[in-house]
Amino acid sequence: MISSSTDAVSEHIRLLTPDLVTLRQHLHQNPELSDCEEETSRLVAERLDRLGIRTRTGVGGFGVVADLGDDRSGPRLALRADMDALPILEENEFPYRSNNPGVMHACGHDGHTAILLGVADVLHRRQGELPGPVRLIFQPAEETVGGAARMCADGVMEGVAGVVALHGWLELPAGHVGVRGGPSMASADTFDITVVGRGAHAACPHLAVDPIVIASRIVLSLQSLVSREIDPLEPAVVTVARINAGTAYNIIPATAAIAGTVRTLNASVRDQLERAIRRVAEGECAASGAACELRYTRGVPPVVNDRALAELVADVATACVGADAVTDDLIPSMGAEDFAVYQAHAPGVMFRLGIGDGPSGHTSRFDFNDAAIPVGVEVMSRLCLQGLRPRSETEI
Repeated sequence: MISSSTDAVSEHIRLLTPDLVTLRQHLHQNPELSDCEEETSRLVAERLDRLGIRTRTGVGGFGVVADLGDDRSGPRLALRADMDALPILEENEFPYRSNNPGVMHACGHDGHTAILLGVADVLHRRQGELPGPVRLIFQPAEETVGGAARMCADGVMEGVAGVVALHGWLELPAGHVGVRGGPSMASADTFDITVVGRGAHAACPHLAVDPIVIASRIVLSLQSLVSREIDPLEPAVVTVARINAGTAYNIIPATAAIAGTVRTLNASVRDQLERAIRRVAEGECAASGAACELRYTRGVPPVVNDRALAELVADVATACVGADAVTDDLIPSMGAEDFAVYQAHAPGVMFRLGIGDGPSGHTSRFDFNDAAIPVGVEVMSRLCLQGLRPRSETEI
């Protein structure tokens, strides 16, 4: 049975939705790159201030943090949304397309931000109903994976018992919810390899140590690492994304550069691939008399959803949209998300909010589906109003 309080929440969200759609489209029209979210941050802070919510700005750069229900005795729940856009020239034709040439919201962060501001609107007048305090985290610089670490360094996870975020998901129908415990998104590492050979005239290859040939062998060898060295039941990706060498038809260059990314869901596989890339690059170079310069950079770890918290989100989502619109039949994504950084400080879940079929994310015709906004607001709001479940000693 739906309580009168729940009815009031649903009605509040219904009346609020047109304003949130307008807000989302305004954010889409005025995108800002990572670490440039000055106007977005100002807009978020102004809306929170108008609601009378205690707010901190300048957190981790242009981050904004709001706290509600500080007098409540239960465990503190944090909700996070990212605010930054991507360096893409938008090709959409609708009236709210980007006003900032070469920058667009192509990953749905405009939707994420609008939804969390909607949650703030719902909760600020119901703080007395909250079982525990709630912290709203508006994060800059997710796309460059630096924002979450800076936010955590500035203390946003202090006293937080659980953290939740959502991500718009094209593979789910609009308004559906996907959530499950365990690995959800991959770690993201990068590698840069420079083959240092010896240059020569292109007509005299015998006088050179040709870095292009060596780099080519390295690329081909890297392609077999996943297929021949990693357990086939362990998802992993090694992608060479860039090769640079040479300046002219008649010159064998002295160096060749290779760059790429590694994605894994398992910490031991991550370690194994780092060792293997070093072995391949250094071995191919040594076999041909070249030097190898290799920089392997660890980025964000994998997003691993806390199972108990995932069950809670699923239960709340089922109450919001019905069991037929909630699924745990999800394949982990090899995309990465710095939400994992928050999960190092408290149990966390990133759930998937369906936005329906459309152009892929990180492309010039992507757009967030506004029909998903009220569902995102309701799931997150009701999660806060229900509160975190007590955890057994075996879960802590």
